[in-house]
Amino acid sequence: MIEAAIGDWQPLPGGAARPDERRARYCEVACDRCGAVVLAAKFSVHHTSVQWDAAAVRTCAEFASRTAAGEQTALVERCGSMRASIETAALEGRVPVVPPWLAGP
Repeated sequence: MIEAAIGDWQPLPGGAARPDERRARYCEVACDRCGAVVLAAKFSVHHTSVQWDAAAVRTCAEFASRTAAGEQTALVERCGSMRASIETAALEGRVPVVPPWLAGP
């Protein structure tokens, strides 16, 4: 027997696939520490998608300090300052929290 859905996730009728989350509404968010700008979408309180481009990586103060210490940016899991900035933007309503199947095209 299949367990009931947990949280805000609900199965689609007939087992249809979920829409591609890349179609979700991404919003620009600037880091409160260094000003780097990324695109962010929140699909739940815990699920956040962040799109970094080369300019944001070059601007990011945390990435700069970690690469100066010898790390490769591709191996840096996240920037804590940017994460905090995205969470603040979500709390202020600048980044909506919308499951991908409700985000629309």
